[in-house]
Amino acid sequence: MRRAPALQVHDLQVRRSRNFALNVDSLWVDKGSVLCIAGANGSGKTTLIEAIVGLTPYQGSIRIMGRPIDLYPKQAKARLGYVPDDDQWFVPELTAAEYFALLSSVYERSGVSIRAHMSKIVQHTADRLKFKAFDQQLGSLSHGNKKKVQIIAALMHEPQLVVVDELRNGLDPLAIRAAEQLFKSLSARGVAVVAATHDLWWAERFAAEIVMLDQGRVILDAPTGTITAESGSVEAKFLALYGAARD
Repeated sequence: MRRAPALQVHDLQVRRSRNFALNVDSLWVDKGSVLCIAGANGSGKTTLIEAIVGLTPYQGSIRIMGRPIDLYPKQAKARLGYVPDDDQWFVPELTAAEYFALLSSVYERSGVSIRAHMSKIVQHTADRLKFKAFDQQLGSLSHGNKKKVQIIAALMHEPQLVVVDELRNGLDPLAIRAAEQLFKSLSARGVAVVAATHDLWWAERFAAEIVMLDQGRVILDAPTGTITAESGSVEAKFLALYGAARD
C-alpha cells in the first residue's frame, strides 16, 4: 500500500462567486516533492492555496500527512507551514524578535515543540537568509525583510509540508538564491514544498512537478522533465494549453 503523501486533495470544490468556482478532482504531493502551481490571473492559484492552508471554506477532502484538515485541524496544521504573498498577518508594532517569540508561545501551548528548540531554528533560518533585523518593528521592515520574516515564521515549527505563494516577490537576487537553496535542502530531508507562481521560467527551474490551472480546473499535472522534453519549456506548454483552451 502506498504511504500517505504530504498532501492529498480529492474532489475539492470552492465557490468564490457566481462566476467562478475551483474544482480539483485529485492532487497528490509526496514527501520531499517540490511542486509549482501555475496559471494565468484568475485561474484559481490563490483559491487552491487558501483551501489547502484552511483560509477558505471548501467541499471535498484535503489531507495533510494523512489527516483530514476538517476533522483534525490542529494536528494537520501543526505539520503545515505557510508563506503568504502579503503581510496582513503581521502585528506592525511588534519587533521581529517579539513576533517570533509570540509564535513560539502559541506553538508551545499547542504542544508542537519547545520554545528553546524553535529559537535555534529561527536563528539558523535567519542566518541562511541573511536576516538581522530582529529588533526592528515589523511595520518598518522593507518588503524583502518582511518576506524573510514570513519564511522564518513558516519554518520555525519544522513543518512537513510548506505552502509558498510567490516566493520571489520582494526578495533581491541573493535572497532568492538563499531561499531556493533553503527549500531545496528541506525537500532533500523529506519536506514537501508547494509553491504558487506566475513565473513559468522559475517554476521550470525550481520544481520537479508542475500543476497548471485554467478557469478553476487542472489542465496539466506532470513532471517538469516530461513537460520540457515534450514541449521544450514550461512556458511553451503553458501557451499551447491556454491557446487551445480559448480556440
